[in-house]
Amino acid sequence: MRTFTTLLIFLSLQSMAQQGPKWRKIDDAAPWPKSYNYQLLSIRDTLWVLHPRGTWYSTDGQKWTASVLSNPIYNHAFLDYVFFNNQLLGLGYFKGNIEQFQFKPIIFSSSNMRTWDTLSKASRLPQRFFYHPFAFQHQLWIIGGEDKQTSYADIWKSSNGVQWQQVIKDAPFGKRSNSQIVMLKDRLYLLNNDVWTSTDAIHWEKLTDAIVPGQEIFGYTAVVWKEHIWLLGCNRNGRFSSEVLYSKDGKKWQAASAPWSPRGGVAATVFKGKIYLTGGKYGGTPDHTEFIYSNDLWVLE
Repeated sequence: MRTFTTLLIFLSLQSMAQQGPKWRKIDDAAPWPKSYNYQLLSIRDTLWVLHPRGTWYSTDGQKWTASVLSNPIYNHAFLDYVFFNNQLLGLGYFKGNIEQFQFKPIIFSSSNMRTWDTLSKASRLPQRFFYHPFAFQHQLWIIGGEDKQTSYADIWKSSNGVQWQQVIKDAPFGKRSNSQIVMLKDRLYLLNNDVWTSTDAIHWEKLTDAIVPGQEIFGYTAVVWKEHIWLLGCNRNGRFSSEVLYSKDGKKWQAASAPWSPRGGVAATVFKGKIYLTGGKYGGTPDHTEFIYSNDLWVLE
């Protein structure tokens, strides 16, 4: 009897484990072209793909419609869109590459997700790239980033996307770019290879020097799901991986395998209680010099 009871407990625990989050492929080839470093956003109960070669939307994550909404910031690998005050903002215009480019501090706005208005052609937006703007406490924020000469350790905020104020010149985390910033339980997390946290976006405390001790982690997209921070599309020591990392506190991280191919620069967001992921690239290493780009679509549920 005791053996039978033990077996039932074991089978029950095994069943619970099997009922954990699982990745499911929605599409081998989504309607948008293969690419990387673009955005997937959840806006007003609709999922939006903001791609350098077009915009698509879906209300269920399954069926997609091409949108007439254009891409005014131009090179999406360098600048971002951000949803703020019930409108989508495009911060700046960037054309070219890191060696030779044209930057304009134009601010674009769309409230209907069909057309753009120009809020300003000469805003006070910091003239830089490789940062991810975020909304927090009724303000827009920019942390770090870089230009052709240097990277930055400063913090800027704005109430409208046009007028910007530098609130910190030299933050304790030092110069950095391509930081991911998420909010979990009213606390901000600044993620690169290290992790910092703040309750006001101004005062920061270091949580860990390395997400994975002994490894350099970068190139990922961070989302918050089920009270954990999830890092998707990690590059480990210069090699792409399909293994995802997750943490409930930003200090201790766990790894989980994923069935999609190794890649970085993915587009991901949380939509209707699930993580959606698409895009990304793989390659650029000595053993795989050619880059492979993706446009498959996955969901974690």
